[in-house]
Amino acid sequence: MNIHSVTLADTAPVDTLLDAALKTFDELGYSATPVPAIAGRAGIAVGSVYRHFASKEELANALYRREKQRLADALFRDIDLDGPAETAFTRIWERLADFAVDHTEALCFLELHHHDAYLDAASRELAASIDEQIAALVTTWQARREVRSGDPLLLHVQVFGGFVAVLRQVRLRGATVTRAVGMSTLEPAWGLLGRS
Repeated sequence: MNIHSVTLADTAPVDTLLDAALKTFDELGYSATPVPAIAGRAGIAVGSVYRHFASKEELANALYRREKQRLADALFRDIDLDGPAETAFTRIWERLADFAVDHTEALCFLELHHHDAYLDAASRELAASIDEQIAALVTTWQARREVRSGDPLLLHVQVFGGFVAVLRQVRLRGATVTRAVGMSTLEPAWGLLGRS
């Protein structure tokens, strides 16, 4: 009689696998991360990874989409975007600072890693959709003359880029990301976007 036992670790949920991939990508970078390192961190056999994902690229795309949607939800869900632009922007920035503290690895994965080589069409579409929604919000604020004129998408990238640059420096120094650090970027960010 051939008895095959399945341990709980062999049936780890996909989120556990994605969490392990996130931590490993954060430590090693995408290119330097071998699938066995992800499997080891998740506590499963390498073959179990391939039962869920056909390749490291497929796993990375699933992770990218999960974290990109998580970020968008954290920033914009249940927020009043119809009020004054500065009020809405401040609330969004507070949520960004909180996300940076609560999900540092995820934000670093999304913003400090170069994804172009492996992102699939679904991941690119999600990213473009979120960027378009933000650009539409900036366009609305421009129409109300509450923020400066210019290409809405480029303004968004410039403003958010400052936050990402600070995040990068904090990580390079080996320091902990704090809400205070994130919020220290609010005034310069609004200064760049708001009407002069």
